[in-house]
Amino acid sequence: MAVVIGLMMLSLALPSMRGLFAEQRLRERMEQFEKFVGRAADLARTSRREVRLRWEAGGVRIVPEQDLPADGPAQEEGWDFFSLEKEEVLELARTAARDPKPLAEWSFWPEGIREPVELAYAGPGGTWALRFGALLAEPEVLGVQVR
Repeated sequence: MAVVIGLMMLSLALPSMRGLFAEQRLRERMEQFEKFVGRAADLARTSRREVRLRWEAGGVRIVPEQDLPADGPAQEEGWDFFSLEKEEVLELARTAARDPKPLAEWSFWPEGIREPVELAYAGPGGTWALRFGALLAEPEVLGVQVR
């Protein structure tokens, strides 16, 4: 009888546990992208050059506007590309762009300023949306929704 009751309680708890794990994976993906954004901002400041995040097939790439100085900071392998899986989508909305259909690029300037944007992510575990201001250190979380 105790085993049956334990199995019933476990069957009730499993869906909520799956939701917790899905939310954790979703938030981890958001944190990974925030760190990627931080690397682009740091590179712009330390190299004293404009840096852009450019949306490409399969992910987002850090692209310095000019060649980096030879004595610049060393970067680890794979530092410049944020890979997206086939079922993941990361959309960029350049909120201050004048062009009605702007390029899928996000600029970071050496002075520590970045172009204000909104990002929307959709993946197998759910969605999240962030707003990055020009001067704010941390992005504003607009929403997280677990599927």
